[in-house]
Amino acid sequence: MQRLLAFIEHNFHFILFIILQIICGFLIFGLNPYQQAVFSHSAASVTARSNQFSTDLTSYVDLKEQNILLQSQVSEQFKNTASNSFRFLQDTIDVKDSSHRPLFEAIPAQVIYNTTYKANNVFVINKGTDNGIRKNMGVVSSEGVAGIVLRSNTKYSVAMSLLNTDMKIIPNINDQEFFTELVWDNSNPNTMKIMGINKLEKIKEGDLVYTGRSSLLFPPGIPIGSIAKLTPKPNSQYFDTYITTATRFRKLAYVYVIINRDESIITPLMSVNE
Repeated sequence: MQRLLAFIEHNFHFILFIILQIICGFLIFGLNPYQQAVFSHSAASVTARSNQFSTDLTSYVDLKEQNILLQSQVSEQFKNTASNSFRFLQDTIDVKDSSHRPLFEAIPAQVIYNTTYKANNVFVINKGTDNGIRKNMGVVSSEGVAGIVLRSNTKYSVAMSLLNTDMKIIPNINDQEFFTELVWDNSNPNTMKIMGINKLEKIKEGDLVYTGRSSLLFPPGIPIGSIAKLTPKPNSQYFDTYITTATRFRKLAYVYVIINRDESIITPLMSVNE
């Protein structure tokens, strides 16, 4: 207590000065509308800049983590496949063999709008034709398949979400492609259904579902989800197969647009009548 009193006595004039400054500030900004408005505007501006800096910093850190996660996953998926040429544009890595140029390129983008509650959900990304993105390109997240580009302008693109009743993709389970429908029934944003898998097929709950080789939009081996439940259909030889999506669509923030460099060369060959 004596030290406190000695400190106050030693710094009495300085402490009194601070108290008087606070009182003056209160009187100036509290009783004068103009000064009060200026102070409020300045305070709001400082707060906004602080919030923007915090948001940008968080966004940058999150994007870096997403990039690292996606690149490591794709590297692991492609290092032992025939189509293991995968190049990332910007923040790039190369996963390719010694005899082939990269077949797929991945352009990073940020999701600026996303829906998960409609029958036909879409999301918007901040990359467009200026970045080489166009209709019918696959889109993946750091966790798995996200959607397909519907249309683009110079700066932005709209993609059909996997959570869309019009989305069609062929599932691959245990290295076997099932030419049946993988659909979303507009119920749970984390659950989809595979129709028409025969009860004789050797699949079980927990099996992983990937993209196969029947699409030029996605490289094979990109996660779609995992089997959550197998429900035998009454009086039928088929299962209703429910899967949990690999991508958490409610948290979708960053994606990669997949470019198949040879798609324009391969597609005409497939359309030629034999």
